Amino acid sequence: MNGRPTLYFLLLLALPVAAAAQQSSDTIVVRGTQIDPEEARQRAEDFVARTGVANGQQQVARWAVPVCIKVIGLQRRHAARVKQVMNGIASEANIEVGGTKCDPNITVSFAPDAGKVVRHIHARRPNQFRELPPTAREKMLTGDAPVRWWYATGKADRDGVPANNLTAPWVTMAGTTNPLPTVDDVMTTQQYNSGSNVRTPVIRALYGATVVIDTVKAGETPIDTMAAYAAMVAFAEMDASDPPPRDSILGLFQADTIESALTDWDMAFLKSLYRMPLDRRSRIQRGHLVEALLDERLPDRKARNKP
Repeated sequence: MNGRPTLYFLLLLALPVAAAAQQSSDTIVVRGTQIDPEEARQRAEDFVARTGVANGQQQVARWAVPVCIKVIGLQRRHAARVKQVMNGIASEANIEVGGTKCDPNITVSFAPDAGKVVRHIHARRPNQFRELPPTAREKMLTGDAPVRWWYATGKADRDGVPANNLTAPWVTMAGTTNPLPTVDDVMTTQQYNSGSNVRTPVIRALYGATVVIDTVKAGETPIDTMAAYAAMVAFAEMDASDPPPRDSILGLFQADTIESALTDWDMAFLKSLYRMPLDRRSRIQRGHLVEALLDERLPDRKARNKP
């Protein structure tokens, strides 16, 4: 052993990975409990609000192209496990997954100092963070969050055709024999050219997502749990500025959390996001998401609402 950071990280994950391997399967496990209808609605509205999806007047953004995941910073078998878990969640939520030779548009990077990686990227390629509001950008660069993420979005017409020649970069990784990500790995980018009171003439779409996980701050968190967290923030345009919603994997790093996998509301949220019409105003989209959470939490209500 030569004391490389890779070995340090693998030591951190050795026991959790082994435990996860013993319990792993192709089934996506979710957790949740039932509550009374009035409380359920309040919590559903709070859940959607805290994600930041369809916030204010801004419509939701979701993937308009198949997702293609690249994992760097882990040995091959561990990276394959992260990708397997994320692809399984995508399939369960009816998110289209790219083939074996697809071009990566989601990067999940594991590094011993996520803040350093993000700051270096910003110094070299500040344009990658142009969609972040100033306060969110500052928090990304100077905060101590265990997981940080950002997106590239674009506008399209109702059929998903780019509305104009907007470009949106997403991170792709060049092949490397070094299991730890280099700054150039994380910064390699490509370019994607991207009525009525009810329907809107354009929709918003995700074309790139980058997730950077701090392996020191993540500690002994099981690798399957980190993969589920990465999936939740990569598949939906989540806002990291607010406290995370209750009943969600997004609360993983809160002191009182009990979640270690996607909750029933997490999966209901993703399924609704990828089922709802995109050419609707944000207010209507928020309503779709809230109703989907209520259907999941209140089985009797869900049965009554079936056509």
